[in-house]
Amino acid sequence: MLSVPHLIIIFLVALVVLGPEKLPEVARVLGKIMADFRKVSTDFRTTLEDEMREIDRHLREKERLAKEAAAAAAAPALPALPESTSAESPAAAPPAVISEPEDSEKAAAAPTDLEPAPSPDPASAAPPAQSPDANPVETHPNGH
Repeated sequence: MLSVPHLIIIFLVALVVLGPEKLPEVARVLGKIMADFRKVSTDFRTTLEDEMREIDRHLREKERLAKEAAAAAAAPALPALPESTSAESPAAAPPAVISEPEDSEKAAAAPTDLEPAPSPDPASAAPPAQSPDANPVETHPNGH
């Protein structure tokens, strides 16, 4: 910023160069130019600040929507607790187990992996295994 002595020197130089007739006219034009410049710069600054606030508002809205979407996506993953009509708390009630009834025709027609394997023929069955503690008596084919 210019100090008072600097302004006085500038005013005296302008008075000598322009003369006393033209100095007020030039000062008026410079004042109008300065006022217009201030108005334009204030409008520009206001517009820029408004746009920045609008961008910030949009970003906060997007973040809020993203958080809500994440919360909504995570909510169905949690199991729903059954509502209890008794006076007991829901934590004390045993969990409800829902099973679908089996179709007896399908169960009879299609074997499942859980069914035991059919037993082999008794003729082709292997002899029972002997325990290692047992002392088998060996017989010779001649009977000795």
